Amino acid sequence: ARYPEQNWYGAYAPRVGAVYSWHDKTVLRAGWGIFYTQAFYPGWGGGIVQDGFSTSPSFSSRLGGIQPAFFLEEGFPQNFEAPPIIRTDYRNGQTILYRPIDANQRSYSHQWNITLDRQLGHDLALSIAYVGSAGRRLPSSIDPINAVDPRHLSMGPALADEFERGMTSLHGVPLPYAGWVEQMTGCSPSVAQALRPFPQYCDDLQGLNENHGESRYNSLQVKLERRLASGFYGLVSYTLSRTVSSGSDDTQREALTWNGAQGVISPFERERNEAIAVTDTPHVLSAAFVYELPFGSGKRFLNAGGVKNALLGGWQISTIFRYSSGLPLFFRVGGTACNVPGPFRAGCIPAIINPDAVFAQEKGSFDPAMGPLLHVTAFEPVSAFNFYRGRGNRIEESVRGFGYHNQDLAFVKNVRVPGGTNLQLRVEVFNLWNWHMFTDGAWGNAAFNTDLSSPDFGRWNGTVTDPRSVQLAARFEF
Repeated sequence: ARYPEQNWYGAYAPRVGAVYSWHDKTVLRAGWGIFYTQAFYPGWGGGIVQDGFSTSPSFSSRLGGIQPAFFLEEGFPQNFEAPPIIRTDYRNGQTILYRPIDANQRSYSHQWNITLDRQLGHDLALSIAYVGSAGRRLPSSIDPINAVDPRHLSMGPALADEFERGMTSLHGVPLPYAGWVEQMTGCSPSVAQALRPFPQYCDDLQGLNENHGESRYNSLQVKLERRLASGFYGLVSYTLSRTVSSGSDDTQREALTWNGAQGVISPFERERNEAIAVTDTPHVLSAAFVYELPFGSGKRFLNAGGVKNALLGGWQISTIFRYSSGLPLFFRVGGTACNVPGPFRAGCIPAIINPDAVFAQEKGSFDPAMGPLLHVTAFEPVSAFNFYRGRGNRIEESVRGFGYHNQDLAFVKNVRVPGGTNLQLRVEVFNLWNWHMFTDGAWGNAAFNTDLSSPDFGRWNGTVTDPRSVQLAARFEF
């Protein structure tokens, strides 16, 4: 089209909610709505292709810096092609930014919940909820338009052979067009390149703001809360959930890239992209408690003023405990062992052929000195990945890394200052018990090598959670 994007007027966002009270202590709530994200324009150029309209010429000195690139008194050199350069073949033989014509359609999700709230006693409340969502048109990297059909992998090493000038075909593959070999300055004129739908471009034409991903989230959420009474507050919450996605689990990092967990499945096999999300944590438990010491003004003890009141009054102790189950691991065959040409836009994902033998050690008693955590023999052999993509999934749901748990503790002293102001002194202890886990809390497998082609496959790479730390702070509130 002669315009960058289609106008889109379909962002309808209806929302419906209802509340029913069985009696004064029990309430049932339900709601559904459609919610849209902001327009996402990735990349430093904001998703705008500037080829032909902008250029950054550079000039270098010669003779080891003795001869200058140019003299200022002679003006800036003009021996380069100045923009605008309006030519349809301007980027032929090179890479090019590509933005889909439907990229203006924003991502959205259906979100719904059914919640039962129940008051238990005077200051205790229980909430049980089913919360779900379905994401549509999510930022993704699963549908590049310039990938080669995997069926051509049967040609094997012939895919790397290159056209020479004067050739009209090679291994039964015709020359894309006259002058194609001469134009290929950004990549080699190989058979695999000639098989691309758009052989004049060296990249996959992974659309900026490609919105072809989907997701499903379902959860049971339970919350028990004790309101602040007698100087004590408590909140305990638990979430049981599952997230399945074919989009990018981290929009800013993964929407445009092809590595790690996303974008390694050929667009001809998009159904294989739907898998458990890399951020999926089936179990999340948190407990927070706050206790105000019974000393000082308005409290039970030492409430008559004086030095003891000033020193011991106004203290508050709070603690937070968190637990989450391990994130899913994703396994790859990388480097030269993955012999799949780039134009196929497919990574090498090994299938698990022996699920019972994945772990070489029990996670509960893992000792890095005893060897790797994972068995390479439980997967498809590395030697098989010769013009072969593997049968594995994008994420292996059945194999998870180490879980995470932590407890923080804080002592807070509030000192009332004349004029309605307050001086707050804080002593905060993070990771109170100095627990160490083989995870950094993100991506699931960051603590272990999951590349089957590596001699260190399955071994711990030294990543561990942060040690205990103590922070002293003061804050003046006015």
